[in-house]
Amino acid sequence: MTVGGEQSENRPSLPRVVSFTKMENDLQNFSNAYVNPAFTDDEKYEEAKVPTAGSPALPNESVPTFGPSGSSSCSICCYKFWSKIKTFLPTRLRATRLTALWLLGFASWGTVLLLVGEDAAPPNGKLWLLILLSVVAKAGGWLAIQCRLPGLLGMLLAGMALQSAGVVSIEGPYLGLIRVIRKASLVIIMMRAGLDLDPNSVRKLKFTILRLGWMPWAIEMCCVAAMTKYLFDLTWSWAFILGAVEAAVSPAVVVPNLILLREKGFGVVQGVPTLVLAVTGIEDAISIATYGVISSIMFSTGSLVFSILQGPLSVLAGIATGVVIGYLSKFVPDKNDPYVISIRVFLLLLGGLVAVLGFDRLSLSGAGPLAVIVAAFGAGTAFANQGWPVGQNQVALTFGVLWQFFEPVVFGLVGAQIKVAELPANTVGLATACVFGPALVRFIVTMVLLSGSSLNLKEKFFVSLAWMAKATVQAVLGPAALDLVRNSEDKELVESANIMFIVCVISILLTAPIGAILIATTGPRLLRKATNAAERR
Repeated sequence: MTVGGEQSENRPSLPRVVSFTKMENDLQNFSNAYVNPAFTDDEKYEEAKVPTAGSPALPNESVPTFGPSGSSSCSICCYKFWSKIKTFLPTRLRATRLTALWLLGFASWGTVLLLVGEDAAPPNGKLWLLILLSVVAKAGGWLAIQCRLPGLLGMLLAGMALQSAGVVSIEGPYLGLIRVIRKASLVIIMMRAGLDLDPNSVRKLKFTILRLGWMPWAIEMCCVAAMTKYLFDLTWSWAFILGAVEAAVSPAVVVPNLILLREKGFGVVQGVPTLVLAVTGIEDAISIATYGVISSIMFSTGSLVFSILQGPLSVLAGIATGVVIGYLSKFVPDKNDPYVISIRVFLLLLGGLVAVLGFDRLSLSGAGPLAVIVAAFGAGTAFANQGWPVGQNQVALTFGVLWQFFEPVVFGLVGAQIKVAELPANTVGLATACVFGPALVRFIVTMVLLSGSSLNLKEKFFVSLAWMAKATVQAVLGPAALDLVRNSEDKELVESANIMFIVCVISILLTAPIGAILIATTGPRLLRKATNAAERR
């Protein structure tokens, strides 16, 4: 309405709707009253749609009157039964998402089948078996989640079941493709971890992060090396390469659980989620660099001096490359570009893959993951300064979606390489001791190192517990050790690689579910919760 040709000053102002792309603006005005666009969790989404007392019903939907109040006893029983069953069923949002993923997977398989031919055809095509493994692993992960267990545990068990049934065997001409998939999955999960770091918390905790980023890892590595040396009679080279891999914390377990706690406001005031995520990324980069240096010394026929210098060179090259990629993402593309999200995702993903695969080709395997975590943190900082606060970074959310595709492949493949019938009980028992003994030492060391920080006792206890989970690096580098000796005729080398793989698998099976459960259950009890929106920023 206008008054005298001018807009009335008394007209009430509409609430401002924040969106990341111009395409969303037209939709937000209608949906903001019913669904908060910041919600990314299915349960939150469903709760947001339910009208509360005194609120209007959703458009074109009637408010259901079915319920226990004022109903017959039969209706009450039906309502209670449905309420219990509903908890095990996927929400409408999740069901439609899964349907879309299935359709994408089917279309991708059809394309590969037409391009490749028999290798992608059922029932014995190698690529077909890889696709079957991924689908079954995804279903196993969903079942594990319904049982309140980490999804990766179900994926691992699904791969073991298919291998035991003789359906899947990891061999043949596509081993190179499998190695690339493992490295790509590492890029995706580490990119997600780096993008979700809070720049303000990193600046506040920089000295604590630097101290905790290597000391607990180094002590656990030495403990694992000493125990495996004397319990399995490994050489010191194999003992330390196993210790370097085993000591790495799993971002696949830590990242999603810490992000969920941060969204609920737990530990945000003291920067606990950022501390845990930052140290996880640093440790993984150090583990992969150490693995590359030791394996190069063991198997390389080149210069010993270059092999020794690989460590420092990997650190310098990784940091420099990450800084360049992160700095470029600040300007390319422009923040007002309508396709800014898609372009940023592709630039970071392809840049990370080039870094990991390129440095691996140059025998600087540790530089790639370090470049990824540095680039992700630099990009996340730039995005936050441009109006994308931590937790609402659409690029990070996209990497989370990509991880849903790669996770079942990675952990399903690890499970498919486990021959349960051939596992000696004595080896499993010793491997369990080599997992829990050093983990206990690490817990104590972390508590001591946190004594000078600003965290209270409960927060220190939570941080020490959060770094117990192992999965991602072990799933990637455990099989990689087998690849190093696959064609070797040295029985001692093959036996050492098998022991390393068994320890990594036992570590995943035991610590991943325990770590996820501990983070989910102790976080709300041990961490302080932000009471207002200002504290959550």
